[in-house]
Amino acid sequence: MDNAEARRRGPHHRVRREVARREPRARRAILAVGSLASIVLAMGAFAPPTGAADASLALLQLPVAGTRPVAAEDYRAAQEVAKRGGAPVEIALSIAGPFQGAAQAIVQVNEGSEAPSASRVAVLRDGLLDDAVGSERWDVTLRRTSAGTWAITEVTRAWRCRRGGAPDRFAAALCP
Repeated sequence: MDNAEARRRGPHHRVRREVARREPRARRAILAVGSLASIVLAMGAFAPPTGAADASLALLQLPVAGTRPVAAEDYRAAQEVAKRGGAPVEIALSIAGPFQGAAQAIVQVNEGSEAPSASRVAVLRDGLLDDAVGSERWDVTLRRTSAGTWAITEVTRAWRCRRGGAPDRFAAALCP
């Protein structure tokens, strides 16, 4: 770089280039810290909203007055997921469908710990984008087949209505 160009760029350009050449470790450390800060900020963007854990816990504690059985033809896609070797939670979520609400809680209870022979998964959803239904509950019961995959044995569903007689429990009746 000649003197005219150095004067045009200013004195700081030469100093920055010199520091970068002499201290590459410091430069890498600054880049690494900057990347870490970006990751931490990105992780914060996906943190659950305040009170979401409390809402999920409250959903789990609501009584279930009744459930409605779901017909097998309504969850054929989930049966394919099970045949392909899907995990119980994956199967239950394929039955429940996409989530559009404020909070979702998933509880899985296995019969047998190392190689469970049966599993029950409850998917509870709250704050649904529906003016009548406030929450819904899916209960999926599975058993392990001789091939080692899961088979769906029962699916039931219940709702908690925003208005009507019993907003304090899940029930089999459709919401008004």
